[in-house]
Amino acid sequence: MKNKHHIVVETQRLKYEFDIKRNITVIQGDSATGKTTLVELLGTYSRFGKESGISLQSDVPCVVFGGDAGIWKTILEAYQDSIIFIDEDYSFIYSKDFAELIQKSSNYYVLITRQPLYNLPYSIQEIYGIRTTGKYHYPEKIYHEFYQIYDNLKITKK
Repeated sequence: MKNKHHIVVETQRLKYEFDIKRNITVIQGDSATGKTTLVELLGTYSRFGKESGISLQSDVPCVVFGGDAGIWKTILEAYQDSIIFIDEDYSFIYSKDFAELIQKSSNYYVLITRQPLYNLPYSIQEIYGIRTTGKYHYPEKIYHEFYQIYDNLKITKK
């Protein structure tokens, strides 16, 4: 799976819109910024579809890992050409086995974590936070966007 994938996840009150450009994307940030909410919306959509009241626009399937952490490898190997979201509750994302699996995978991975992922070769250009704009009262929509943590980093040689 190559290329950039544009994702829009939306309810009547929330909207997340972002692009996934590489096979590993990391989302970091403080508590209550919307990271887990994004994963919960995607999980609800995958279970109930449009009946959930959630709209998902994506050119590839978006999947949330929510299975048994003991058989994570079997579960992840079953997916092909998908974007897989994994919240920070799963410690296997820090393992060498996980790093080896995703490097051979046709999937893209969005990892939500506050910890460094030492075993994974991800670009600092693909580390994002979630910024919230809009008003917090009903009925105006709250809009969430990704922003780069390391924006326009320029490395100069001395």
